[in-house]
Amino acid sequence: MSGMEGTISERGRAIAQTSLKARLQPLLSDLYDARDNPGGIVDMGTAENHIMTKDVSDFANRKIRTSSKTFTYGEGPWGSKRLRIAMADHMNKYFHPVSTVQPEDLVFANGITSLCELFGYAMGEEGDGILISRPCYQAFIADFGAKAKIKCVFVPSDGIDQFSAEIVEAYETALLRARAEGTNVRALLLCNPHNPLGRCYPLETIKALMQLCQKHRLHLLSDEVYALSVFDNSDPAAVQFTSVLSFDSTPYISPNYLHVVYGFSKDFAAGGLRLGCIYSRNTALMDTISAITQFSWSGPLNQLFAAEMLEDTEWLDEFFTKSQSVLKERNEKCRTVLEEYVIEYAHGANAGFFLWINLRPYLDLSTHPDGKEAENALVAKMENEKIYLTQGTLLQTEEIGWFRIIYAQEDEVLAEGFRRLVKAIGAKKGQEGPGGIGSSDLDSMERKGKR
Repeated sequence: MSGMEGTISERGRAIAQTSLKARLQPLLSDLYDARDNPGGIVDMGTAENHIMTKDVSDFANRKIRTSSKTFTYGEGPWGSKRLRIAMADHMNKYFHPVSTVQPEDLVFANGITSLCELFGYAMGEEGDGILISRPCYQAFIADFGAKAKIKCVFVPSDGIDQFSAEIVEAYETALLRARAEGTNVRALLLCNPHNPLGRCYPLETIKALMQLCQKHRLHLLSDEVYALSVFDNSDPAAVQFTSVLSFDSTPYISPNYLHVVYGFSKDFAAGGLRLGCIYSRNTALMDTISAITQFSWSGPLNQLFAAEMLEDTEWLDEFFTKSQSVLKERNEKCRTVLEEYVIEYAHGANAGFFLWINLRPYLDLSTHPDGKEAENALVAKMENEKIYLTQGTLLQTEEIGWFRIIYAQEDEVLAEGFRRLVKAIGAKKGQEGPGGIGSSDLDSMERKGKR
């Protein structure tokens, strides 16, 4: 081993190979802007509600007043009393909990990424496992695994609707297989609303998963970060959101096993705020998390801004109403364009900022018989056209060729993104397979965006 190789550990090299900086810096440093950087990359892969960020910025410029205390360490790394009271009130209003959420039921950290890591440290030992459905948000692997060393045990659906109660058998099979192979599964992650599928879990399925957790003494961590980014969709497969807090869950799972993470990055269009919280009535778990939050400390200025938003309930009601209306409109526009180009998408999506689309017909499997290589080759074509989508292999897809596309963009950006996408993959209007470009709907979006 050379001297350079010996400067970091094997663990360090493994983490470096999955570096977020290596993957995202080229994108974030060259983002498309119609006026200032028209040759930049159109980002239709990062899950942000880009349309609503101006509302958040305007609110901040109008409302924030700091004091000398704002620039101290504040009240500690678990969240100020004011913030915890404001978030408890917010959850009591919008999540409709059976039992009132109390400020002491909440611990804050600098984002759900950190909270997943903290939860991993608190609930398991190094090498233990957490059950997660496929596909899933790509960062969970690092969130739980990079430092807490909790292994993600992925649950395939094998053709079963993963939102139906039938999927519980697949979870139990994955659990028993993992334990037989030496992984002590300690928890189950419920991503509801789901990322990347944009669907909500029916109450029947939530209850069945709770019963599974109780049977095997698993913690159930419900990630509800898209709870208020749910909109009307006439699709029969669409189900409205149900929080795990909104019904009496005690017949199905012990309160000591039930936890919720929530934050500001999605519903509040404030990913840059880096702030989230975990709810639990398991005092031992919360004490453990609180003991190590100094490594995930969110600053008092962030907490001040968050509290201001939560406390201005009139503004927040209007903000959520507008956001849900915008997401519904963009979802419909995205589906219209996909249907024009005969691009398949997963139905029932009524939450989040994305659709799950099937680009398998555009994979060159004759040149690249290996599906992953074919998918990477298609991604390379997108990179050449400077359009970014999240590929399914990063999201643990069971079928090659699926991608997550973000539609929460302004009209002009959305139109430019689709123009580049259909050019990159060779789509033709009205045909499934390689072809050209042209869409009246794209032209309409572009005209509206330039007004």
